Amino acid sequence: MAEQPTVILLGGAPGTGKTTLANLLVRELGLGHHISTGFIRAAVRHLLPEREAQALSMDSFDVWETLPDLSPNGTSAVFQGVMHQASILKPSIEACVRRAAAEGIGLVLEGTHVIPGLLDLTGVKGTLLCVLDVTDREALRSRAMSDSHTQRKLTEEQLNSLIQLQSDLVAQAHALDCTVITNDNIDDALEQLSALIVR
Repeated sequence: MAEQPTVILLGGAPGTGKTTLANLLVRELGLGHHISTGFIRAAVRHLLPEREAQALSMDSFDVWETLPDLSPNGTSAVFQGVMHQASILKPSIEACVRRAAAEGIGLVLEGTHVIPGLLDLTGVKGTLLCVLDVTDREALRSRAMSDSHTQRKLTEEQLNSLIQLQSDLVAQAHALDCTVITNDNIDDALEQLSALIVR
């Protein structure tokens, strides 16, 4: 019988319910820690060269506007901007996952920067990566502006970018055969995710 994953990674755009689901998983599964890539981003920013630090200081769905050499590679400019941020964070995210796995620490790591195909977790046992989705895009827009982010103020253009980002994250997950969890209802999402975990 396989062991329960030590580290659960949840990706998705703002509003997909990553933080809410992560908190439930910590409680339901008795995991020790919950980390957001947003907090990793804030923690490492001051250690980086100015250009990378500036990229990390921006909202994920706005970074593309600062990138001069976007490639026509089949993904949107918004997704390429988030990939740029995620690539900067990649060593730090991988270090957190490797430490948790090596020490047997239960961890949920969630954030927009958890992108299928980006992280190299070769040799790391006990990890599960999923992307959350909300099928009703209008509901996703509303949830992105919810009370859980009281200081978040998004323009209509940013909300449109957020929707584009979510569509690209789900497409990337499907292309790489990564699990997509529908989070239209938090209890159903928790049940879907729990079914993937062998206790």
